[in-house]
Amino acid sequence: MNSKRDWGHAKDYVRMQWLMLQQTEPEDFVIATGRMETVRKFIEICAKKLKWDTNADGKGIIWEGTGLEEVGRRADTKEIVIKIDPRYFRPTEVEELRGDSQKSFKKLGWEPEFTLEEMIEEMIKEDKNKAMQESFLKKEGFQISSNFESPPTNKN
Repeated sequence: MNSKRDWGHAKDYVRMQWLMLQQTEPEDFVIATGRMETVRKFIEICAKKLKWDTNADGKGIIWEGTGLEEVGRRADTKEIVIKIDPRYFRPTEVEELRGDSQKSFKKLGWEPEFTLEEMIEEMIKEDKNKAMQESFLKKEGFQISSNFESPPTNKN
């Protein structure tokens, strides 16, 4: 939860790639926003965008436990919505990942157009639309494969 990442929007990154390809001489550039936030902060922003922020701190998530036993509960319903699953740990995990795009900013005039908050809003909107489509199709009797990952069912 405390790992820090340089979050960025694919549209910004593709635009940067296009700018790189316009150069007459091949050159290396770093594509990154330069803004680093924890996974925890990312989740808290999501919860706020989903309007789960009924608790006093306004984060929308109530954190309980520590380490691998830490969980996140929705502030409004107290439902556990975040659990750590070691199956998704990377063998060579690093605590902080931030790119330095100064060369991209200076030489190509590239800057990200989307903030982390805007990216999260877009992700939530798309997920809600997909969920509504799936719900409608199921109600109409169609058998569909869900695009959403199911939470682990093992109790270990």
